[in-house]
Amino acid sequence: MEVTRMLTPFPEAGTVEVSPALAGELLKSAECLPLYDNKEFYSTALQTRVHDDIRESCPESFDWLVDEITKRVAQWPYCVLVRGILFDEGNRLFVAINRAFGELVALPYQEPRAQLVHYIQPATDIPSPRGGQEVERLHTDATDWETPIELISMVCVRADPRGGGQSRVLDVDTIRAEVRSRLGDETIERLESEPVPWKLSPHWGGGLKWRTVLTESGMCWRRYSIDLALESKRALLSKEMMTLLDAFEGVLETKARTLGFLMRAGELLFSDNTRTIHARAPITVGSASDRLMLRSWIRTS
Repeated sequence: MEVTRMLTPFPEAGTVEVSPALAGELLKSAECLPLYDNKEFYSTALQTRVHDDIRESCPESFDWLVDEITKRVAQWPYCVLVRGILFDEGNRLFVAINRAFGELVALPYQEPRAQLVHYIQPATDIPSPRGGQEVERLHTDATDWETPIELISMVCVRADPRGGGQSRVLDVDTIRAEVRSRLGDETIERLESEPVPWKLSPHWGGGLKWRTVLTESGMCWRRYSIDLALESKRALLSKEMMTLLDAFEGVLETKARTLGFLMRAGELLFSDNTRTIHARAPITVGSASDRLMLRSWIRTS
């Protein structure tokens, strides 16, 4: 069942407006390049070449855009919404902008769920054992990796025509303050010091990775990955820790300062995957919706 909550609109200070002139420049540069298959973008050399070719056509404007994104992701709410970009159908501009921040990474290519430029559609959502879809629960991306990626980039190709699938983002500063207020300092300290198990992807050996939910400045959260690790019978947690995780999740699912906003076609969202968790609201018609988002994971170090 959907938890009723109040949502906070996306702050204007966290948005970047791209002028029609710059949008036209960037699109023209992207469309001058050859078309590439999604598999080809796994090559970091190709990622770099596409970035360099597009940037070369308008270096000052391109660098301005990258700087504006960088500044906003570094401060609350640790995400930025960019409006006005015109993206080419071959995803070359999307790759070029992402490559300015690091290497685009993904699991080995396997449609529909493992692609470097990943196509997110309701038809491929993973059902949650607790009802609904996993994407509807606030989470960190790539918790089944040895080290989760640092940045997420997502562009809306088609919004759900009925207004479903509203994006949600919640930052670690707000979470820490609310957990401290409702559950106490001892809960913060325990989540920082006592690691929990995470089930790794078969690509990483399928074993377990032990890491804490909170760090001094960040967090990692996806209850689904923890539950899979516990179901494997290779890891145990105390009843006290299980109760604490339930209480922590309860705080996340009812936090009023969760940002809630509907991404429109062409809007680009960058978020810090170490300092925010995200989800989307349910979609009334489920898998019948033609909502389409593109996502890339970016390794910055």
